[in-house]
This record gives sequence, structure tokens and C-alpha cells, in this order.
Amino acid sequence: MGSFQTFNFETQIPTELLISQIMQIHATISKLESLRPSKQVNTLLTHLVKLCTLPSSIDTEALPQEIKKMRESLIPICGKAERLLELEFSSFISLTPNPMKNLTLFPYYRNYVKLPNYEYKILEQNGVAHTEKVAFIGSGPMPLSSFILATHHMESAKFIHISNSSHGINTI
Repeated sequence: MGSFQTFNFETQIPTELLISQIMQIHATISKLESLRPSKQVNTLLTHLVKLCTLPSSIDTEALPQEIKKMRESLIPICGKAERLLELEFSSFISLTPNPMKNLTLFPYYRNYVKLPNYEYKILEQNGVAHTEKVAFIGSGPMPLSSFILATHHMESAKFIHISNSSHGINTI
């Protein structure tokens, strides 16, 4: 695996360098046989997330077509890797004595907490936060967002999970 430059992730890096680093990650991760959790996959994706969350003034519409295609191809790659991570973790956590109390063991738990908090604020702003039923579409192998909503915000609501991945729904 190639080496990546490290940055102070609170400051903006030059556009050319940012794009170059993302392209290098894309080239490496695209050649992997599997996106299952491993040291290499985790390192690449962690670095990609850090790069993509840097302050940036990049106009993605002005990017060359080749860069746009590369950027678009990262979306399903990251989605598949995330799904595999959730699948592996949901299998692991389902074997613990009390799975719901062990959700914080998930490597990206803190990141996952942020999204349901935003989602709940939106529900509150639109007057639908105090409902009896919630249909959660696309909950995946580990429906962590709905777990967080159910345990932190909407304790009395009944959650209905809809997913093409029955593994996590059946095991947790």
C-alpha cells in the first residue's frame, strides 16, 4: 500500500493535493479483492473520510469528467465497505449477552450518533417527532440509526425496519 501524507485535518489543504490523495486511495481500494474489514481497508477508508471532511472550496461541478467519475465510483465502494463492516459487527454483537448495551463497541459509533440526532431535530422542527410508529427504510445489517432514535429520542415509538438485508434485523 502506498504511503499517504498526513495533515492537520482542521485546516484546508491545496485542492490539487486533496484530489491527488483521494485518487491514490481510490486506485488502491479499487484493486482490493475484498472490502471486508481489515487493517488495510480500515486505514484507507479512515483516511478517505478525514480527507473528505476537510474544509474545502472545491466546486465539484467544475471538476474534470475523469475526476467526477472517480468520485462517483467511490460512493458504491464506500457503501459496500460500510455494509460489510456493519454485517461483521452485527454478527459479532449478536453473540454478546446484551447486544443493545454493546452498540458502543462499534468502531464508528460516535459518528453514527450524530446523524440520528440531526434526523430527530428535523422531525421536531416539522412536528412529527412524537409519533407512535416509525418506518425505517434502508436500515441495513445493523440498523444503528434507528436504535439510537429509539433509545435516545423516541422511546415509546414502534420502529419497523425495511431492508434488503435481513441479517441484522433478525439477529439484534
